[in-house]
Amino acid sequence: MTEAEERWYPSFRINSFPREPWCTDAQWACVLRDQQEHAEAKGIYLGLFQLLAAHLGFVCKCPLRACRRLRKCTGRRAEDDWSFPFKPFIPPCVPLDVEIVEKMRAGIRAETDRILALHEARGDG
Repeated sequence: MTEAEERWYPSFRINSFPREPWCTDAQWACVLRDQQEHAEAKGIYLGLFQLLAAHLGFVCKCPLRACRRLRKCTGRRAEDDWSFPFKPFIPPCVPLDVEIVEKMRAGIRAETDRILALHEARGDG
C-alpha cells in the first residue's frame, strides 16, 4: 500500500519556489520540510471538513455523483481559489455561507480539542 492509500485525508500540492542563493543546504531542507508539513496540514483540515460534511448530510445533495453514491464526501474545490475564506477546505456540497462554515469550523475545533484532551488524560499526548 502506498503512503497516499494509507492516508485518510486528501493531499494538497506543495508550492515550489526558487531557492535563494544565500540559503544553506540545512536552511533549504528546513524550508522544504515546512512546505511539506503545511501541505499535509491543509489536507488534514480538508479531510475533517469532508468527514463533517458527510456526517451532517451535505453529501445527499452533493453535485458530485461519486459522493452521493458512496455516501461519503470526496469532493474538493480548487486549491488556489481563496476568494472566500477557507474555500479550498470547504467541500463543494457545503454552501459558501459564512454562518454555515463558521459553525463547521467551530465543530471541528471542539472535536479536535475533545480528542486532544482524551489523549492527554490517557497519557498519550
